[in-house]
This record gives sequence, structure tokens and C-alpha cells, in this order.
Amino acid sequence: MELRQIKFFMTVAEEGHFGRAAERLYVAQPALSQHVGRLERELGAKLFDRSARPVRLTPAGEAFLEVARRVTRQADGLSLGVHMPVAAPVLSVLLAHWSRLRPTVQPRLTSGRPDELVELVRRRELNVALVDGPVSDPRLRTTLVLEDELVIVLPTDHPLAREDSVALDSLREERFVAVARRSSSTLHDRFIELCGGAGFRPEISLEVDDPDLLPMAVAAGVGVGLAGRLSVTGRALPGLVWRPVADDRATIPLMAVTAGDGMTTQTQEFLHLIETLRHGSRFLPLTTVDLTDPPLGELADARPTRRALQQVG
Repeated sequence: MELRQIKFFMTVAEEGHFGRAAERLYVAQPALSQHVGRLERELGAKLFDRSARPVRLTPAGEAFLEVARRVTRQADGLSLGVHMPVAAPVLSVLLAHWSRLRPTVQPRLTSGRPDELVELVRRRELNVALVDGPVSDPRLRTTLVLEDELVIVLPTDHPLAREDSVALDSLREERFVAVARRSSSTLHDRFIELCGGAGFRPEISLEVDDPDLLPMAVAAGVGVGLAGRLSVTGRALPGLVWRPVADDRATIPLMAVTAGDGMTTQTQEFLHLIETLRHGSRFLPLTTVDLTDPPLGELADARPTRRALQQVG
């Protein structure tokens, strides 16, 4: 029995259709049918009722599906999806502590847009996705990593660059560079919402798909921009400054999204690590990341959690 056969079986079970499963797996349908048939012969039982539409699991198939899920979870380790513009700075902290905690479990990393990564979690092709929230799907579990403060990116010669913080209503006559909604619906919608709360509709002169391009467009004189503090802190921004928005609502959450049930041991440990670091303020300050910090177990407020992590599995 091969792990590939087990994953082929699970995909057919999820799709309820050999043709759709073959398309998803990028294999020919006859080859997929042969693999599943070989698995059935090895187990000595029929796993699917092929006469049904959609294809249904037999009682033996239902029982084997639970076994298959356990086997693949153990074999797959920890797969982590990351929306890099918002999660990159905290990712380095997470991976540094994870490598000390579980040096033999190396995460497999995938980057992408939030909607893409959340869909991969739904399909259980990722264990965890780090994305800007909120994520409202009741089938998924969300864990807060931190609240990212929103800031205004300004040219250094802008009159408001001398202020400690900027009220959005002072920008009503400005043109804006905005992150496109298809790239980050949370950031885009919060920007529109905050401007509306300040009594104006922003004039958007340019939308960018990549939040990393926003400071470049501001530096080019296209307009001022609203960004997450995570995406600009610690970066060299020649000719630019950023200032906090003077509004308590000017935040967006960074979330860890996982399946609502059936989480692997590694996934549970990773969520424990996130909660430990968040409660110990280990993700802050955002201006400096010190990867020479003592191991997680040496932090007084993290010791009980680390013992719990060591007992898992």
C-alpha cells in the first residue's frame, strides 16, 4: 500500500466522482481507477459503490477513510501557507521558535493570496494559513496572531509627516494609493470604511496588487497610502515616513486558519506556540526581531505551555 494510493482514495471520496478527482490530481481517470482498484484488492474490500451518482463510500470505505486521514496527517507533517505581505515579519519569529521546539519537523511553506490559502485549508491541503482576517467560515478555526496597526505612508516633505499620528479626516483632499481588494479584501474594505467614518469617500489614483508596491507608488508622487504596520516596519523607505492612524479601529487581524476538526498533532502544537508567543508579546515590538532570544522554555510566562507541548503525542 502506497501513500499515493491512499491520497487518491481520499480525493475520490471528497469529490464523489472519479473524473473530477482525476482532474484535481492531474492524473488520467483510468490510472486513478487502477490505483483505487489495486488498493481495494490489497484491503480485500470494496471501498466505493460505483453504481451510485455521486460515487458513495461503502461501509468499508467509511471505516478506511478515518484510517487514511490519520495516516496522511502523520505523514504530511506541518504544511504552512503564508500571505507574505502581512505575515512575513512574524513568520521569522514563529519558525525560529518552532525549529527549537520541533527541530525534526520542518514546515513546508506555500505563499499565496488569502482566499487561495484558506481554500487549501478547507481542502486539507494545508494545515495552517497565516492570513489577514477575519475568516468567517464556521467549518474552520481561527486563532488570533496579532492585531496589525494601520499606518499612513507619506512623503517626508508632506505637512503631516511632522505629526505623531494622522487623523483620516485631514486627508480628505488627498489622492490615495490603495491595495486592490482582490489582493487583500480586509485591508481594502477597512480603508474604505475608515474614510467613510471620517466623512469622505477617498479618491483612489492607483490600486496595487502587491502591498510591497504601495510605498514605491507613494514615493513616485501618485498619492498617500494606507498600509499595515507589519508591511513597512523595518523596511528602508527612502523619502517616506509612516505615521499611525488616529483611530482605534485602524487595525486588521492576522489570523492562523486551520481545519475545525481532525487537526494533526503538529498543527495543535503550532497553534499553542502562536498563543504562547502572543500572550508573551513575543511578536512585539515590530521594529526589531531578535532571533537570538532564549528558547521558548526559558520564558517565564511560556513554561507551562511548553511542558504541555512536550507531552502532546
